[in-house]
Amino acid sequence: MNDSAEVLEVLEGLRNRNPFFFELVGENGYNLLIGLGGDIACAQYSCGDGKAPYLMALANGAGDTTERKEFLTCNTPTPVSKRYCVPFEVLKQIVVHFMETGGRDLVVQWEEI
Repeated sequence: MNDSAEVLEVLEGLRNRNPFFFELVGENGYNLLIGLGGDIACAQYSCGDGKAPYLMALANGAGDTTERKEFLTCNTPTPVSKRYCVPFEVLKQIVVHFMETGGRDLVVQWEEI
């Protein structure tokens, strides 16, 4: 799937499943790991070879928080700080930018983890 409109349509169809992780692989050697669960999502931008840095999109007004949202990966609930949870509409913006450029959307703040 190379068309961002197609990917957004798929995201809409998947957002009501139990929260889970999946990955978009860019042709430029970078990946976007996405946690999707209803109106909440998270996104990690990283090099496809698995080497650091790993950059997480920050929630607007993100502060230190102990609250977590769980996303399934390999049938295991994986907690993600709500500091890194963004609204679904922001995720769509991040995905479109990644699909069109292979890069991370610089309108969104990112933090190295």
